[in-house]
Amino acid sequence: MEVNETEGIDFDKLRIVVRKNLLWILLIFFTANISAYLYIRWTKDVYESESEMKLDIKQDATELGIQTLVEDQNLNIISGEIEQIKSKIFLNRVIDSLDLAISYYSIGKVLVDEKFRYSPISVEIIEISEDQKDHPVSISFTSANSFTARFDESDLQVNGNFGEAIDVQGLRCIISKTRSFDPDAEDDYYFTVNSRKALLEYLSENISVEPLNFNANTIKISFKDHNALKAYTIVNKIDSLYIKYSNEQKNLANKQKIDWLNNELLQVEDKMENYENYFENFTLKNKSVNVDDDLKKTIFYISKIDSQRFELNKRLTELNLLIESLASNSPELAINQKSFLPEYLNKDIEVLQKMIQERNKLALAYNENTFAFRQKENELSALKDQVFTQLANLKKGWLQNIAEMNRNKERLEKEFASMPDKNTQFTKNQRFYKLYEEFYLSMMQSKAQFEIAQAGNTPDFKILSPATLPTAPIAPQKLMILGIGLVASFVFIFFFVGIAYLLNNKIIGISELEHALDIPILGSVPATSSIPKSELMVLENPKSRVSEAIRSIRTSIDFFATDGTKKVISISSTVSAEGKSFLATNLSGVLAMSKKKVILLDLDMRKAKVNTPFSIKDSSKGMSTILIKKHDWKDCVTETELENFSFIPAGPHPPNPSELLLNGAFEGLLKSLKEEFDYIVMDTPPVGLVTDGIMVMKKSDLSIYVFRANYSKKQFISNLKRTIKINKLQNVTAILNALPSSEKSYGYGYYEDKEKTSPIKKFLRI
Repeated sequence: MEVNETEGIDFDKLRIVVRKNLLWILLIFFTANISAYLYIRWTKDVYESESEMKLDIKQDATELGIQTLVEDQNLNIISGEIEQIKSKIFLNRVIDSLDLAISYYSIGKVLVDEKFRYSPISVEIIEISEDQKDHPVSISFTSANSFTARFDESDLQVNGNFGEAIDVQGLRCIISKTRSFDPDAEDDYYFTVNSRKALLEYLSENISVEPLNFNANTIKISFKDHNALKAYTIVNKIDSLYIKYSNEQKNLANKQKIDWLNNELLQVEDKMENYENYFENFTLKNKSVNVDDDLKKTIFYISKIDSQRFELNKRLTELNLLIESLASNSPELAINQKSFLPEYLNKDIEVLQKMIQERNKLALAYNENTFAFRQKENELSALKDQVFTQLANLKKGWLQNIAEMNRNKERLEKEFASMPDKNTQFTKNQRFYKLYEEFYLSMMQSKAQFEIAQAGNTPDFKILSPATLPTAPIAPQKLMILGIGLVASFVFIFFFVGIAYLLNNKIIGISELEHALDIPILGSVPATSSIPKSELMVLENPKSRVSEAIRSIRTSIDFFATDGTKKVISISSTVSAEGKSFLATNLSGVLAMSKKKVILLDLDMRKAKVNTPFSIKDSSKGMSTILIKKHDWKDCVTETELENFSFIPAGPHPPNPSELLLNGAFEGLLKSLKEEFDYIVMDTPPVGLVTDGIMVMKKSDLSIYVFRANYSKKQFISNLKRTIKINKLQNVTAILNALPSSEKSYGYGYYEDKEKTSPIKKFLRI
């Protein structure tokens, strides 16, 4: 028989292992592929939207040949921009600019789908606690205008109407219908109020920012989500928002300078306003804005007052002299006294002087007691009193003027004393005011420059490729997963078959016997599923593969008995069920069909056969009774339907079968049978279980040891070799029974087997 071996692999054994574990192999194949299909079916599609942006960086250093420095600078800048896009500060701005506070979902039969911007309901939150965020609120439509709500799989349901406020375990909200509302929809829905922390984690986990080309300063922004529109919307918002954000960051220094200048300008304006109020109050109080002129004027006024006082004092002196003259009845008044007197008083004095002269004339002519003299004297006294009164009033007025002048002089002297301090304070304030004024103008100019610079700034980022609306999911990759499932099934099958191949300790093919045993191998008997009840295959199905194989064994036996002396054949095995009795029966039949007289002895007296191909008339007779010499062998022979084929059954079960084979009766029986038959075939007990078979093998001319493929263990070979060595057995051969048939060795339509071979089995036999 051809032996298929390549690099130590027995392909006959491998084919048998595969056929034996075919169901497990198919189960592994279908399990792996169905698992891949179910993974695809139960995994939500993941969509990815992406965009490309370019950062404009001035590379003035390249003109100087500092290429490495520029590349390192670009690398640092691009890395910094990537980290800034992924920062929580920027992602918070993205959250604020997008409507992500509430997520809406539909519950399908298999998967849950987010209804981004296409939700049949909208929710307006009135009151919610932080503990209630990130928990689903289930919504089931009961009619076109009503629904039931349940918070976080609670058993408590709340009935509500669209457009009216409801309270779901402390969550107060208003649920309204949208244009996408379908009252006949069978799916249930739920919504979740997202916390800022959950949104930040969601954006951070799904956003990806990668550099495309450091030399070109380009980056790729991508976002993954189960909803294609949501991924597109977020990437689009990130692009537009980051251009504005990066420009704000670029102008942040100018903005901070402008804010600082505005703050400083306000403070300078306040201080300048205080100084201006001071100057205004100083002007109103001092009636002047020039302290030096005021000082000169004060000195002038003091000198003027002193002059006026001196003049008045001089006049008062003269007035006092005049009054004293009037009081002393001085006959004449000085003429120079008239210059400081009022005109009316000078006239009165002139009149008085005339009257005095007239009185003096009368005094010379008249007596003092005369009427004319006394009348003149009275007129003179009256006029004199009048003049005296007028002089007294004039003196009083001059004294008041002097007092007023003294007060004014005292005031002016005080003002004069304080004027140097006022001048110093005024000059100091004027100096500070001018400094603040110059500082104010300088800051206004700087502010204008920064504002011009800020207005002229352009964003550093440019969008090369806007956000794309994904049409096909990036995951799960169905073909790849199906391929992985297919490959995995083959890998698992490979390892399963390999392990089964390595763990298989059964004899698979005849090559194992040829390599392990030093005894001749008569051949093999193919396995068949159409064994007749009588087990006499060579008679009922003579053209079968089994029958032909047994004929080949008969031919091989002829080579062992060319001289015609080897007539006793024993058939043994290690354990039962290896096909020893089947082979003994059919081999005897084949020998009988070749015109040889054959007798089959059943020596397994410990376990008498129940199902035999022969009709035993009396089961109380057999080998056990022959060996104890109770019956003659001729009385125990059972003739079969096959000519020249006789059979002696085991007979009743004896208590000492081994001892029966050791006595001389067994040898005498064989000697007697040799005279009558051409071949004596002995069916022995299993050698591995009892010693009866070994004793029979010693009495045989040819011992056939039977192994059964896929049943007999490899250690049985070692047992046989040990048995042969210990008992020094000769002429021992081996047969492999129930070998799985191969179309390469048998068939091509020549043999007429009744069994039908399935296409799968035919494939596995190739």
